[in-house]
Amino acid sequence: MVRSFLFLLVLSLFGFVSPVAAQETITVVESTATPDFPLSITFALTAESSGAEIVEIDLLYGATRSEVLSVVELAVEPATRVRVEHVLDTQVNYLPPGTEMTYRWLIRDATGSEFSSPPQTLFYHDQRFNWSERTERNVTVYWYEGGEPFGDELMQTSLRTLDVLQNEIGTQLSLPVRIYIYANNNDMRSALQSNEVEWVGGQAWPGLGVILGAIEPGDTAEVRRIVPHELSHQVLHQATDNPYGGLPVWFDEGLAVYNQETRDVGFDGLVQAAAEEGTLIPLEALSSSFPADPDQAYLSYAQSRDVVAYIIQAYGEEKVQELVAQFKAATPVEEALQLVLGVSVDELDAQWRATLPTPAAIPTPGRGPQNAPPDRFGSTSAGGVGLPAPDVAFGGIFAGMPSWGFLALAVTCLVTLFAVGGGLLLVLLRVIGVDKRVGRLRLPVTWKSSSRPGVCTISKAAASRSSGRAVYYAR
Repeated sequence: MVRSFLFLLVLSLFGFVSPVAAQETITVVESTATPDFPLSITFALTAESSGAEIVEIDLLYGATRSEVLSVVELAVEPATRVRVEHVLDTQVNYLPPGTEMTYRWLIRDATGSEFSSPPQTLFYHDQRFNWSERTERNVTVYWYEGGEPFGDELMQTSLRTLDVLQNEIGTQLSLPVRIYIYANNNDMRSALQSNEVEWVGGQAWPGLGVILGAIEPGDTAEVRRIVPHELSHQVLHQATDNPYGGLPVWFDEGLAVYNQETRDVGFDGLVQAAAEEGTLIPLEALSSSFPADPDQAYLSYAQSRDVVAYIIQAYGEEKVQELVAQFKAATPVEEALQLVLGVSVDELDAQWRATLPTPAAIPTPGRGPQNAPPDRFGSTSAGGVGLPAPDVAFGGIFAGMPSWGFLALAVTCLVTLFAVGGGLLLVLLRVIGVDKRVGRLRLPVTWKSSSRPGVCTISKAAASRSSGRAVYYAR
């Protein structure tokens, strides 16, 4: 059974520790945490007591930066020396590489005394690759292909981005950030959750201080696209961290795309085309999440970047810092925009859309008159000569018909009547069971109709499991 508690609650639990005598009687012989990226982390403990038997052991673990710890109650066979183990499935409980974990043990003996082990730290690293690393200004970059020149490009791009964000947001990194750069998309996807969408080229976990990206060594343009984008997320989230509210996604992603040194090809065209077609996504809809559909996701990124650029151009870069300060104070998005820009989300959306092409007018098909003109069948009309009025009397049908025509029509009707009557008689005889072809009664076969009635075949899947007999199906 796994439970989650607030970190402060866990601290209060640790504060309720047994007397000094219990601390002296229970000792930890061995405590380990062994990662096997990306599959699992195995926590193991061997403990012994010089007094009463050990009867309960809890494992407490979580990301070091998280305010939440998980508590696992482990099964224990009461004894004075025990060994327990817990395997954390990290494909179910996903953790990205570079996550720093903290764990400890809470041990109880038969007298109710408790022992709390000191916290230990685990670095959940992707040990499948031989990583190189460099660290400057709270940023550590990891890479395994491309040598020192590639690592230098990664680091220099990171430092330039920090300078830009200092001017734009007014802050620097207060906590370390780790950037893992995989040499290809397949390697990176093997480090992501198995259900991650296909179009992801990089990800950031601001709460953990981790960035993942897929960049082929030597692809300078991609370095200057992914690194600034993901590092922007880290700096912005650290600058706005609070326990109450988050950022609107359009602002977070828009600023990240805006800060890229390499712009995404086609983003401008996407926005222009969507504006002309009237398919832009409402800004309010981009506040909480982006669509999973790749086309809609790309448009969401492009729109968000455009809106942030509009704010900077129309209101000034200092307004970005003011918005960041409001989000730091957990001010709701609508209120923050009103306080800083003097507009609502919808008004900002409308202002931005006014700078784009307007949707092309779609012609509405013309509608004809609802009622026919009264003189449509008259002797005169708008066209000059009117159409003759129709004769709707029954006798009018045969008016003017020659005698030979009337006779031919009568003969045709009689022949048709006899043909139809004869066919109906044959059908009736077949229904009552008389087979005229062989002169005997025909045994009926029951079948169930399908898309092709009349063709009877036997299907193995249709065999009755209760009686063992086959059922015929028409296919």
